[in-house]
Amino acid sequence: MTIRTVVFDVGETLVDETRIFARWADRFGIPHMAFFGTIGGVIASGGTLTEGFRLLVPGFDLARESARWRAEDPGGEREHFGVRDLYPDVRPAFATMRDAGLSLVVAGNQPPEAGPALAAMDLGVDGIGISDDWGVAKPAPEFFDRVVELAGRSRPGITPGEILYVGDRVDNDVVPALKAGMRAVLLRRGIYGYRHSAMDDAARADAVLDDLYQLAAWIAAQD
Repeated sequence: MTIRTVVFDVGETLVDETRIFARWADRFGIPHMAFFGTIGGVIASGGTLTEGFRLLVPGFDLARESARWRAEDPGGEREHFGVRDLYPDVRPAFATMRDAGLSLVVAGNQPPEAGPALAAMDLGVDGIGISDDWGVAKPAPEFFDRVVELAGRSRPGITPGEILYVGDRVDNDVVPALKAGMRAVLLRRGIYGYRHSAMDDAARADAVLDDLYQLAAWIAAQD
């Protein structure tokens, strides 16, 4: 079935989260090498990002710490991203895909602040979906129901099989997108992407690619 709409996850798909994690490390006074190495080691052993944080900062609670940080530095970047964090392949690859007639959508697990930040980047997408705004997050099936609904606003009558979901995780992106009837590409970058590309379930993805340039070329080759 022809791909009509490509839907992108946010963190480590479009946005390089390096500076965000570096600010977390600085906040707790942890050297960057130790911070990134520990987080990566926890994820590589099958743990979660939250478990990595709690190993470094016992008792870490994201909501509580985010609120404290916001109160201390209300005008700062804190754990949020900006235009400087956009991966360099996003704009040119998006232009190539739009020129090929594809509709582009962004939808990921993000806080409410992410919506305005993405809109301000003027990426030329046809829709932006944010989990905290929707009240449902990946990998819940309802999240992907909302993705289909969002895609349908620019492509009336689109079916899940005409949607390609692109993300850096097998558990949150590839597997639930496939279960929703979509096609899925695993992007091999970021703290999850490299590890997840070695998982057995990575073979279920339609493709495992290294960047968005490869994605644009792969989609073009499907016709």
